[in-house]
Amino acid sequence: MRKLLACAVMICIVCISGCGETEDKAGGLLVKQARRDYAALDSARVVMTDMATGQEEQCFTFKYDEKDALIFSYYGKSANSEYAQFNNGIECFTYENGEYTHVTNGDADFVRYTRDMKHPQADEGLLIYTPQNITSAQEETVADGIKVTHVYDPAKIGAKVEEGEVTGFRAEYYFDEDGELEYFTEITDAENNGEKETYAYRIDITEKNSVDKVENTVEQFIKDK
Repeated sequence: MRKLLACAVMICIVCISGCGETEDKAGGLLVKQARRDYAALDSARVVMTDMATGQEEQCFTFKYDEKDALIFSYYGKSANSEYAQFNNGIECFTYENGEYTHVTNGDADFVRYTRDMKHPQADEGLLIYTPQNITSAQEETVADGIKVTHVYDPAKIGAKVEEGEVTGFRAEYYFDEDGELEYFTEITDAENNGEKETYAYRIDITEKNSVDKVENTVEQFIKDK
């Protein structure tokens, strides 16, 4: 997990936004619409699950308040790290590997996000689509829907893992028959000390426009101090 700065979080191993002027690849129009639909949400909960273990490893929940300020929480863990953060537009609480920090609006390290100044994980960039970096693309009909597969040049998108070197990366998007995104997966191949490893994660966008309250994910660590 990358080191997170200035009260910003990364929920995916790779999250890149922007598609330049490159011609769309197969399935690109579906992915671009899904990106727009996600960025337009008033609230949602995004869950990343390790497909090998079935365990939820990261969760990002957000909601815009009546003044369009973003309230969000994040929790993520891996073999070597644990990170939690809560930002209500006035205060930001952060826990990282046993250390706790608190900043408020006006502090140099504080960032206040709004609909106009979106958090990276509440914006289109959550769903990767950079056609200029795609080496192969496929759109196919599958049971009850459509599957889009985009294979990327990992060096060009800066794909990283905690240990080892990335050798491959692909994103797979699953849509229903009407073209609505159901979920997507990100699969990273790597090599570490001569051993090949695969990291596969499923990302579900849930509670769309129905998040009632964003919980402070850092409170549990404060209580333990």
